[in-house]
Amino acid sequence: MDALGIIGAITGALGLLVSIVAILTSVLVTRWQAKLHTQEMAEERAERERLNRLAFLADRIFDLSIPRELRLPFYEEYISMKGNGTAVRFWLTEESREKQR
Repeated sequence: MDALGIIGAITGALGLLVSIVAILTSVLVTRWQAKLHTQEMAEERAERERLNRLAFLADRIFDLSIPRELRLPFYEEYISMKGNGTAVRFWLTEESREKQR
């Protein structure tokens, strides 16, 4: 075999090796990205469920057709879920109005 044949064989083998590494890297990166996407989707779903639950609880807190003592568990769960804002202010304002009566 002459020198060009040896150089060609070595170059071909190196090219094959580089191709295999590139394919493996591509597969690993794709799997990693899919795993991240799945994790992000799960986190988004959990946050959406949390927000939906907070909205449900706030609706019950604002519903004056339900007696206050029956709305208390909804308020307590709302607070335990780190809910704040208008529903909490409403609950506390309503409580202070009842005490004034």
